[in-house]
Amino acid sequence: MRFTRGKPIEMSIYKELAKTTIPPTDQSELMLEILALAMTPEEAEIIMALPSPTVELAKKFGLEEKAVEAKIHDFMKRGLVHLSPEGPSFFKVILLLRDEILTSDPALISIKMVRLWKEYVRTVLQYELSDFLINTKPPIVRIVPARKAVPKDVALLPHEDVHEIIKAAKTATVRDCCCRVQEERCDLPIHTCIQFNERADYAVLRGGAKDISLDEVLEIQSSAEDAGLVPMVANVARMDLQNYICMCCGCCCVTIDPLKRFNKLKTEEGLARSRFQADVAGEECIGCGKCVKRCQFDAIKMIKVKGEKKPKAHIDPALCYGCGVCVLTCKPEALTLKLIRPPEHIPREHHALIL
Repeated sequence: MRFTRGKPIEMSIYKELAKTTIPPTDQSELMLEILALAMTPEEAEIIMALPSPTVELAKKFGLEEKAVEAKIHDFMKRGLVHLSPEGPSFFKVILLLRDEILTSDPALISIKMVRLWKEYVRTVLQYELSDFLINTKPPIVRIVPARKAVPKDVALLPHEDVHEIIKAAKTATVRDCCCRVQEERCDLPIHTCIQFNERADYAVLRGGAKDISLDEVLEIQSSAEDAGLVPMVANVARMDLQNYICMCCGCCCVTIDPLKRFNKLKTEEGLARSRFQADVAGEECIGCGKCVKRCQFDAIKMIKVKGEKKPKAHIDPALCYGCGVCVLTCKPEALTLKLIRPPEHIPREHHALIL
């Protein structure tokens, strides 16, 4: 649908819908344009009435019950509603609405929709999200170490071991990364967003992903680490709350990128580190510089060392989040992961775990 400004009757329903979001975005013309492109005014009226029993919706809008059910399933396919405990509902959290719209069947995602979300994230959402992440205590997301980078004599806790998180799942799916779909500027793997259990079931139900075996998930996750993507999970020790693994890059991720650019000194307040930290043995470093390009947090620099012809890798501990992807690319094995934080670093419960 073409968006046209200056039609108060037509646009009023989108304004009302936008007011229900977190944060309220009824004043953002970009968000109204996204909603107007995503749904017709008539569809917005139905979505505004959710959650409601099918029979009530059919009566209210003069439709057959089967027609209402078909519409709701179509809304799910397009990423406009989700299955809440009360029934199908509109996505109240703007970030989740973006995620689901941009990870729908690619045939349902227009170039214009991708570009509108990119503009909205860059001009509005990235600032709000950065502040939200910093002000939520403890952080809601946490970096976990690349499994192949962990020393063999160190036993990982289940909730920081990507393999254990995957194996604990009943069902799993892998879909395209909404951040890299949106940004269109990254050459790292895109089909890497892992979801479990209810999240996976919803993705399969709406056609946004296919149900795959846990062995296939393990293979995709391992390949994503090898490519240099950083594993990120919910910052909580309870395994039943581990329902996703994001494989993130520093240039596109809506968590890492805004924190790095706007609140570099406060990034740790918005994103929990792993229990590890990278360490470099200067005498082993050959000065190739591959780790610098590999680090998604800009924590590694090459510095001149007295008596050496080539500069050596230096790690800034204030910027290292202990992901270990740098370790995987270090052929002389000068880089290692050191366990520096206790199990208590990871909270048992989390009051604001919504992502």
